[in-house]
Amino acid sequence: MKNIPANKYLILDVVMRRKKGLKREVSFRERVFDHRNPYAKTHYSVGPGESRQASFVLSSASKKHDEVSKTSRNNQLLKQSINAMLLFLFTTLTLPVTYSQTTTTLTLEDAISVAAVHNLSIQQAGNNVQVSKNQASLGNAGLLPRLDLSLGSTISDASLQTAGGEVNSQTTRSSTGISAGYTLFRGMQGLNTYKLLNTQVEASELQLGLITENILYSTSQAYFNLLMTHDNLSILKEQLSVSKERLEQAIDKNDLGMSSRLQALAARVDFDSDSSSVLEAEYAFSEARRRLNLVLGWEFDRLYTPLQVDHKIDTYKLDELNKSLLTKGTRLLLSQGQETQGQLNVKNSKSSLFPSLSLSSSYGLQQINTDIDFGLGDADKTLSTGLTLSWNLFDGRKGTAIQNAKIMQKNSELNTLDSKRQGLSDLESTYTSLIKSLQVLELKQNNLSSAQLNFDQTNEYFRLGVASSTQFRESQLNLSRVKISLIQAKYSAYLDELKIWQLTGQLKARTLNG
Repeated sequence: MKNIPANKYLILDVVMRRKKGLKREVSFRERVFDHRNPYAKTHYSVGPGESRQASFVLSSASKKHDEVSKTSRNNQLLKQSINAMLLFLFTTLTLPVTYSQTTTTLTLEDAISVAAVHNLSIQQAGNNVQVSKNQASLGNAGLLPRLDLSLGSTISDASLQTAGGEVNSQTTRSSTGISAGYTLFRGMQGLNTYKLLNTQVEASELQLGLITENILYSTSQAYFNLLMTHDNLSILKEQLSVSKERLEQAIDKNDLGMSSRLQALAARVDFDSDSSSVLEAEYAFSEARRRLNLVLGWEFDRLYTPLQVDHKIDTYKLDELNKSLLTKGTRLLLSQGQETQGQLNVKNSKSSLFPSLSLSSSYGLQQINTDIDFGLGDADKTLSTGLTLSWNLFDGRKGTAIQNAKIMQKNSELNTLDSKRQGLSDLESTYTSLIKSLQVLELKQNNLSSAQLNFDQTNEYFRLGVASSTQFRESQLNLSRVKISLIQAKYSAYLDELKIWQLTGQLKARTLNG
């Protein structure tokens, strides 16, 4: 290599550095390229620390017959370099797994269970339910009597003028009493308040259900995205494996004089392109796993492998789905509950127009002690019971409060109507999307058979020298595109069905209990 001109080489440096977490840096650096020669002398080394470097040095082939053996050796070295690159793509990229933690598997059911238990939003909504239950008591509604106990004692000093002179006296007054009161009637305010508190409990439970459904859907969505990136990575690795085999065959054929150097160059370009696609797919898979970890509340770098979801989509009728939404849809039920609260608030506001009737009773003891007669005074006992009727005849604020309550009730009715219309619209749109996704899925499955057959035949023709490298590459890429689009159509249909479950109030039961 010492006396070979610089313009006769192509040096391709592949540097891969493993950094903290799942981040990787890959760079390809091209130096001098000789379009006349795809062959290479290869130098491969493993650098210190977390860096590995492979350098491929391409040299010009001699046209002389006596150098064929040397060219063959170079071709073998090139094959070794290709294997080295694959080693980076399929093993080095996964090195963080070995030093971080043992990789495990994660099913969709496991992910949903984790999210339902550990999600912070769900925990907060559950605490709100408990608070509303504590508030929904007869005492907070004013339906229980009031009972008071009082104890008191006073000491006073006095000076009295008598015939014998001034006399000092000290008097002690002690009192003990117990009283009870109960409002018999105040325009049904107490009963309406109690109903209002219970509707707030129902609203908090529905809010918990709504948040849970959103989290479960987001979890499923993130999991399917992880599966899709995982499947895409597998497809691209298969494509890279085919490109590797094609490149090796091109080198062997050129070595035997059965093909041109241009075919070997084209195979090398396709191999490098597929290698880059694998790297991008690996990064997309890592990012999808990080986003799922965020939803689950796990550490971002937690490693696992998703398991395939084999699910058969049910057959649905739009009319039945609409009925389910109107009776079980969580968002619509929540709006209807708010409408009920508005009606009770109006009744409570109107209760101030009615008189209030209260019952009260009290019993007390009072005793006075003085030291003038050096004795104890008599204890006075009192017992009283009575009814109190009160009626506010005019308060300018009452009319305003009633009017505002009616306006808020009207808004709650409008909100219910909007939720109903929006829910039915979303359901119809999702139902249509599901039908389309199933149709596309069927077409993609049929297309996959055709694409696979086309690739197999083109591959055979390519081996026989009938098909060109361009035809082979086009059939290869077309097969990969069909596989990827089939995966996208499958998970799109899954998500449409989950959305239907969510809109009709079935998501929680079907994912957690079913």
